[in-house]
Amino acid sequence: MTRKFNYLAYLALALILLQQTSVLAQKIDNYKYTNQYDLIENTVKNENNFNGYTNYWHNNYNNVYRYGNLYKMEIPDIEKTILQSKVDIAEDFGIPGLVMQEGFINNLISDEYITLNEPSLKNLEEALEKNINVIVFVNPNSDVGEKVMAKLPKTNNWTNELTSHQFNAIDFVKINAFYLELNQTKLFVVSSKDKTTRNKFKTQIDNTEKVIKKYDFHKGWFGAFTLLNSVTITKGHPIEVIGTGMNEGNSWFVFDGYMDFLSKDEIAKWVKKVDLPIITDVGASNVFGAKDYEGFQIQQMYDAESWVKFAKEKEGYVFRQVYDTLADPYKYDGYFANEGNKEQIDNENVPFVLKTGALDKGALSSMVLFIEKGEKLSQKSLWNAILDRREVGVLEQGKMIGPATYRNALQMLVLDRIFLENYFGDPVNIVAEVKGYNLQVTITNTAKVPLSGTLEIALPPEIKIKGKSSVQINLDSKSSKTQYFNLEPEATATNNTNPIAVHYKYNGKKKSTLTMLDLPPAISVHRLLYSHAPKVSYPVTIHNFTNKSSFPVNIEVVNIKNERKVVFKTSQICNATMGTFKDLLFDLKLRAGNYKVKVSALGLNYTSQLGVGKAKGKPTLSEIDLNNDGVNEYRMENDSVQVTLLATGARVIEYIIKSRNDNILFKLWPEKAIDDKRSFRKRGYYPYGGFEDFLGQGSMETHQVYNSEIIKKEGDYVQVRMWTDYFGNRLEKTFTLYGNSPLLEIRFALTFINPEANMLGPQPILELGKKHWTEDVFMVPEFDGINEYRMKPEKYYGQAFDVKEGWNAGYDTEEDITFVGAFPVDQPLFLHMWMNHPRNRDAHHYYTEFQPWLPIFQKSTMYFSYYIWGAGGPWENGVQSLRDLNLISTRKTKL
Repeated sequence: MTRKFNYLAYLALALILLQQTSVLAQKIDNYKYTNQYDLIENTVKNENNFNGYTNYWHNNYNNVYRYGNLYKMEIPDIEKTILQSKVDIAEDFGIPGLVMQEGFINNLISDEYITLNEPSLKNLEEALEKNINVIVFVNPNSDVGEKVMAKLPKTNNWTNELTSHQFNAIDFVKINAFYLELNQTKLFVVSSKDKTTRNKFKTQIDNTEKVIKKYDFHKGWFGAFTLLNSVTITKGHPIEVIGTGMNEGNSWFVFDGYMDFLSKDEIAKWVKKVDLPIITDVGASNVFGAKDYEGFQIQQMYDAESWVKFAKEKEGYVFRQVYDTLADPYKYDGYFANEGNKEQIDNENVPFVLKTGALDKGALSSMVLFIEKGEKLSQKSLWNAILDRREVGVLEQGKMIGPATYRNALQMLVLDRIFLENYFGDPVNIVAEVKGYNLQVTITNTAKVPLSGTLEIALPPEIKIKGKSSVQINLDSKSSKTQYFNLEPEATATNNTNPIAVHYKYNGKKKSTLTMLDLPPAISVHRLLYSHAPKVSYPVTIHNFTNKSSFPVNIEVVNIKNERKVVFKTSQICNATMGTFKDLLFDLKLRAGNYKVKVSALGLNYTSQLGVGKAKGKPTLSEIDLNNDGVNEYRMENDSVQVTLLATGARVIEYIIKSRNDNILFKLWPEKAIDDKRSFRKRGYYPYGGFEDFLGQGSMETHQVYNSEIIKKEGDYVQVRMWTDYFGNRLEKTFTLYGNSPLLEIRFALTFINPEANMLGPQPILELGKKHWTEDVFMVPEFDGINEYRMKPEKYYGQAFDVKEGWNAGYDTEEDITFVGAFPVDQPLFLHMWMNHPRNRDAHHYYTEFQPWLPIFQKSTMYFSYYIWGAGGPWENGVQSLRDLNLISTRKTKL
């Protein structure tokens, strides 16, 4: 027994070893990847429909999707939602049981027709023998009704797909409208058991035909929203908005994003350059259509009276909310419309406007204006149509508001579909975009028939096309084709937004869109700069707009006391292909003095301002973790000031004037905001304090911990560089404290790719003395002189300045403390002042901001420098000190 047991044990052991050997013998080459990644197949779908009453009667058809169980989303069922909108539209003009064949109106009005009301079969057939179209109104139970209804497929009744609450109404009446064809002749049928309902439908047909014959339809976007001129961010340049809207058939645009009014003339210029047949206008908040916006300060429009007064002085128009009873004493031109005030907008004889909003919200609302045939679309005719209530507001999912005559006609045409698609050019969809120097145009034929047409590109004088600007494009049904064009900009195209119009001409019609080649300056430098002798590091970036791949970049330096004499010159060869850019660094060997630096390349030149001081003083630089968070702060110090830098946000958090023992910058850090735990707090402005930037609001910089590097720790100046990368957008700041003076320099270098991040707002947040109060006076050098401003304890307010010189100053009249900030005067769009108040939702403190708002360009590196000078004594001394250092720049003309 023992031997037998041992034998069996050995046999089992051998089998185990053989199995292990077999497993070990398997090679990696025998393994295969099994793909279970199929988004649609692995998605679980359930319907979530509702047809009834919550706090109003409505119908929702939604699909709920699960993926991996925990991922869940809900989106409308597209087909059922569109079908339900047909019921809702018909209900709005009193026929909720209407089922109308698409194309009914379009085909009916395309030719002459005879109308027959409940005819006999004989009379109908006699009419049909005349080979002219006939529309017949019948009871489905009559002989004629039964005969024509038998032709209607059972699948035509799409209402069977819905469970609409309207279908349960006791007075619900069905009515069908469709057409039958024989060769070129059509028989249009309106069938309902209820004669009153048939008559209602006929009234709507007559009204629709009358409106079509009398008016041209002009679709547009009122209150199209961009932030081209703001430090806050949204999707969409005005040209992108226009291009998107034109592709949807728009012929007019009224912009009202924050500070969009500043672009009134520029937008009109872009349109004119490529000869687009559209109308543009601008507005702000409540006021639109003003002849100009000179002197307009949007942050000082405190009440209804100020809005009404400005509108009337500028020959513009002012609007109010329907429900705003405080506006009742004033004369407004109309209402702001919304779905919730449909009753008032429909029935009160008051003009209205419906805002479209931003592209990132889908631009779902529009307006259609009705202008008599023969009258050209213009700003005058646009506003006349609005003021005469020849208008309809179109909301999401085809909901409409406005006078019944126009609203019902448009609703009938939405049910028809074909008429509006042809009228506004929907059979052709155009997407145009510029990538580098290549224009890419994709044309899609959405129709069921082939299209043949000509694609034409209209360019401004500053841009040429390599090759033909017009090509034949033939498209099969439901097909697309992409065409590429190589753009060749002239020198005058640089530092400009260059519009490009795209037209597709087909079947006697034209569909258009708009795009742009937005170019930086060919030469990018610090327009204002300071350094110590004997060597000045001078960065230059060249954007190559030519077909040269190698070319010289020359620098000449002259003393401002004798600009005819070149005191230093140097040159480098730049290697960059067309449409790309190259960063270069030059060393300028100069003595102390005030200079102009001329950079020349590619037939262009730019002259900047440079101050060079003597290498003297012994500032210090140390690292210290002041709040024990593991991230070091940097402390710069000399005989005059103590400066503390935070890597978080790359900001100056303290600038202490030693003679006054005062930090002139507001500082909350390291304390937290009182509402620190508010939901999505980081998406709002967060008041760390100090000298920081707006790059969006909340700024993408606010909580970002920058990479930091000490460049120079001792000597005649100390320097720290901080940089970060926001998903391909590089921002670098270099902080330098010079000698024993109060001069603190902040140099910026931005290499950005995201076009929506189009404005930087560097700002000292000022709190002079023990507290910010009415004893603090702030000076701004405007074209009418140096003007003074003070805070108002009862409210916050702001102002935009067109400054003559690149500086602003603050002075605490009680504690004798001065702040001066300097910057290149020709770089900002304007200087923005903000007097904050504790009522501010995000910052519950008194302080003052002065921000130069800097447009950010792409396809190059943008440079900017800001200088802080803080000291005891009069502010005039600080300005003069900066002037002596050649850090005060001057502009001769207004923006």
